[in-house]
Amino acid sequence: MARKRIGELLLEQRAISVAQLEAGLAAHRKSGQRLGATLIAQGAITEATLAGVLSQALGLQQVDLAAVTPEWAAVHLLRARFCEQHDLFPYALESVGGRRQLVVAMSDPLNVTAVEEIEFTSGLKVNVRVAALSAVRSAILRYYHKVPVAAANTAATAAPGASRPAPVKPLVAPPVQKARAAPPPEEDDDEVIVGEELPPGETTQRTSLAELIREREEQRKQRRGQATAKPKPAASGGGVLDDLDFLFGQAREDPDRIEELERKFWALMRIMARKGLLTKDEFTRELDDEGER
Repeated sequence: MARKRIGELLLEQRAISVAQLEAGLAAHRKSGQRLGATLIAQGAITEATLAGVLSQALGLQQVDLAAVTPEWAAVHLLRARFCEQHDLFPYALESVGGRRQLVVAMSDPLNVTAVEEIEFTSGLKVNVRVAALSAVRSAILRYYHKVPVAAANTAATAAPGASRPAPVKPLVAPPVQKARAAPPPEEDDDEVIVGEELPPGETTQRTSLAELIREREEQRKQRRGQATAKPKPAASGGGVLDDLDFLFGQAREDPDRIEELERKFWALMRIMARKGLLTKDEFTRELDDEGER
């Protein structure tokens, strides 16, 4: 998925002006609301414009949630609070190349943090679709909180840019499988908020660690790709895979399983870095193969 932010894409597509972006960012920092919702509330763009720009710029399909009948197996994989926090809605499971994927409608498909957390907790790859913000919130109210369709649509569209509607006590609590609610946002000025524009070249300790982790992940992928063209040695020495073998008890002969474990490992490292649970020194000393050489 592209690493750009919503503000950059909207500017590139000439959907907003620089002045509108600056005003949106100022309000976004004060309220903590997502940038897209803030721009909609200010009248800079419409929901349809935002969804169209994101779909076209990122090459992602749009989905009309009002015309979709969700699969309960998909809905039950995520909790209502997590969906409300990130303005997303899981609505289908599909098989791609023999592997199951969770199809998720998102008003902000650039929210990589949410995607990675879903993939880590569910063990499924996420297939993102773009949806209008009010449609996502209406689906959450309807399928998680059992609010009737008309009432859900009214609550979701009454104030498109306002804060999320207060959760309605569900009439029937839906079962939840293999998911956990995301913690509330941290009060930390050093945290990078998805959708917020940083001045060119500005970095923080967490962003520099995140970049190092991504660099090591790419190097590991390249090595794995090169290794597939060569005979595998009978034994290998040390590194991330041995740690994963020990933690998960997985035999090394299954390349698909190894790839899945590695993907979970790197996702966990990025989550820990963003939450300030891992320092750069700790990563290079304990986990970075390159740093040991």
